[in-house]
Amino acid sequence: MLKIFIFLQIIFSGVITSAEKPSLPLSHLSINEINKLFKEANKEFKNQALVSELNLLCDNLNGSVLLAFGKEVFYKKEVGYKRLANKTEQNSIYSETLFELASISKQFTAAAILKLMEEKKLNLTDDVTKFLPQFPYKNITIKHLLTHTSGLPEYMDFPEKDFNQNEALSNSKLENYIERIKPKILFQPGMRFKYINTNYALLALIVEKNTQNSFEQYVRKELFAPAGLQFSCFATELHTKTNYCKGHLDDKSERPFHFQNGVLGDKGIYSNIDDLYRWIKSYLIDYKVVSQEIVLQATQPQNKLYRGEPAELYGYGLRLEDDVNGYLIYHGGLWRGFQNNMVYRPKDQYIFIVLSNFRNKAMIGVNSKLLCIIDGV
Repeated sequence: MLKIFIFLQIIFSGVITSAEKPSLPLSHLSINEINKLFKEANKEFKNQALVSELNLLCDNLNGSVLLAFGKEVFYKKEVGYKRLANKTEQNSIYSETLFELASISKQFTAAAILKLMEEKKLNLTDDVTKFLPQFPYKNITIKHLLTHTSGLPEYMDFPEKDFNQNEALSNSKLENYIERIKPKILFQPGMRFKYINTNYALLALIVEKNTQNSFEQYVRKELFAPAGLQFSCFATELHTKTNYCKGHLDDKSERPFHFQNGVLGDKGIYSNIDDLYRWIKSYLIDYKVVSQEIVLQATQPQNKLYRGEPAELYGYGLRLEDDVNGYLIYHGGLWRGFQNNMVYRPKDQYIFIVLSNFRNKAMIGVNSKLLCIIDGV
């Protein structure tokens, strides 16, 4: 018991300043009161450890970071520059600065498809040819595209010489190329899980064919607006924007224009830390975009095959894990010098977002460290 008193006296002697000090001598406190003090002190220790870990991340980061629990923001910071070759105050990253979300964009594409399903404008069992009549492969459904079980080849691996590399490739031009060349399929639909960007590029086209609107117009009206996104836009609209980052490799070289930047659905949404936080709250917590039932489908493994689950679990536009850190809903994003991560844990509404335009791997392993601190591992 003496050791407990000494420990608590150390805690409340100024090491942890924000915990409420007891009004009575420790020897006069009940077991319940002592337990409460331990709980408060433990929370303070954890908070300090979280801040320390996040500050360490920011020491190495060029980008934006946010840690929140539901509607309560615990930590938010922007560091670095939109272009590493121009380290001026005017070029500093701040909360409104836009980043290429890369594959984090996929959840928006999935949400657009799910909204159309909810409105009974399509079914996930619909064949792709229902919306793309000249599509050269049979028996591939919308769900196969959503879950990366279609067997389609990766468009990013198509020979670059086959395209005009001086202008942005559009989804329609990609569709025409696939219909004309008929690249060899990797496996029969539903036989395997293989993460392929082509799937989500085609889903964006299906949204356009179904709604008779551009993908950008539909997503802005049906997803961005109800979620309260104020700054998000698309790679195809950057010519009208100035407040966006350029991507950089780990040697600090800036990535130039690439013709595949113009393909949307698999990537191509530009957003910032605040808008992405609004999106997670609106989509995954408050169900302002689609119903709770639909979100539950999107955040449960949907890529199960008859041979059993693959090593990677995938919902609709979202990766999933269920391990020592609990059930995690997340997605990363890598494209042309951008490196991002977004994690949501339903049990405590833990939200961790990092957006970076410098691929120096600063964020690697940080999420696991934060969760271990929170869970006391």
